[in-house]
Amino acid sequence: MSSEAGEDVENVRSFFDQWGIYRRVIERNYLFHREAYAEVDRVLGGFGGRAVSVLDLGSGDASYMADVLGRHAVASYHGVDISPVALALARENVGRVGCAAEFTQADFFALVPGVREAVDFVYIGLSLHHLPPEDKGRFLAELRRLVKPGGCLLVCEPICRAGESRSDVLSRWWEVVSPKWSELSPADMESVKEHVFGNDYPESLDTYGALARAAGFAAVSVRFVCPDELYAVLEFRPAAGLR
Repeated sequence: MSSEAGEDVENVRSFFDQWGIYRRVIERNYLFHREAYAEVDRVLGGFGGRAVSVLDLGSGDASYMADVLGRHAVASYHGVDISPVALALARENVGRVGCAAEFTQADFFALVPGVREAVDFVYIGLSLHHLPPEDKGRFLAELRRLVKPGGCLLVCEPICRAGESRSDVLSRWWEVVSPKWSELSPADMESVKEHVFGNDYPESLDTYGALARAAGFAAVSVRFVCPDELYAVLEFRPAAGLR
């Protein structure tokens, strides 16, 4: 086996090891995917039947997204994810929608500054929180540039309460999820905990609102907050007629 082939096999193995955990999390709605994609459905319905262009950042396998897209007029879909295996699954799922589709394997935080074509709808699910606080504002400004007049940016992200420190919210998160996420094994839970404690930087709703307005978004709406105040869906819209 060549080294390149070996790397491909390892990519697949690593992906499905982690994806198995993630699929159980999704199926049990531990991260509130149903509520998030209900908001995606609402936003797309708000275009009044006009065919829209969609940019899906951190698309994963796009299974939920494909289900929603199938209920609306879609001119184009662009899914971006760092995993080639996830994108292969996304290509299958979105392929059933029948719209023009493009898939890019990339770290979308690095990709977005080079994108020039604006779209009607941008979605980020559970990814923006990986940026440290000082970088979120700069990235939101790049996203503002990509949203057409009358368009929308929708994000589903972990949040903290006002005044809650990162260490406090992560500790509270663990206290909440460790008894609730019962479908995961102790080893899986430790893997999830290691990822979250090492990579997550939640912000408060007020902070997200301030960052979005500073980035040029005129309207900020909180569409959903989970009962434990750990996850939220936020909608950012530019001022009408402004690019």
